[in-house]
Amino acid sequence: MEGVPSFEGEFKSRRRGPDLRLPLGLLVTLLLIGGVGYFLWQYMQAETSAGGAPLVINEVCTANHQSLVSETLGTPDWLELYNGSKKALNLKGYGLTDNPKQSYKYTLPDVTIEPGGYLLVYFAGGSEAADNDPLCTGFGLSRYGESLLLVDANYNLLDSVEVPALEADVSYARAADGSWGYAVIPTPGAANGEDIIPAWK
Repeated sequence: MEGVPSFEGEFKSRRRGPDLRLPLGLLVTLLLIGGVGYFLWQYMQAETSAGGAPLVINEVCTANHQSLVSETLGTPDWLELYNGSKKALNLKGYGLTDNPKQSYKYTLPDVTIEPGGYLLVYFAGGSEAADNDPLCTGFGLSRYGESLLLVDANYNLLDSVEVPALEADVSYARAADGSWGYAVIPTPGAANGEDIIPAWK
C-alpha cells in the first residue's frame, strides 16, 4: 500500500539469521590444514608402531637363585631395560628407584643401548664387587613386591611398574602387547618369551 513501509524484506533477513557461510578460500585452507594434520598423525602412529616403544623396564626378577649367575656378584636380583626406539640411547644420568621420593636412588653410568637392545641392571649391595660394578645399584629388591620407576636425566618419568610378589626364579615380564605377566623361564638380556602367564590369571 502506498505510504506504508514494507517490512517483508527485513523480516526475511531476520528469519534467516546471521550469514555463517565461510568464504571459499578460507574453507579450502581449513580443509587442507585438517588433511595435512590427519596424515601427520597417521605417519606418527605408523612410526610408533614400527619403531616400538622408547626405553622401558622390560623384565624384573626379585628372587633370583638360578635365573642369572654372575662370577662377581653371585645371584643378584636384576632388571632388564629395553630400547624399542630406532636410535641408540645413552643412559648417562638416568635413574632407577624403588622410592618415588628419591628418583635417583641409583644413577646409570655412561652406557648406551642400541636400537632393539637390552641392558641388565643388578640389585645387590654390601660387597666390594657390588660397589665396583657400575651397573649394580647398591640396594636389593623385595621378593614380596616392589614399585620401580625409571626416569631420564631431567626428572621425566619414562616408565614404572608395580612388581608383585614373585616365587624364586620367576620374573615379571612385559609381553609383546605391552601387558605384564609371569615368566617361569626368565630371559635376562634377551627378548621375552611367548609363554608369559598374564598377571590377571
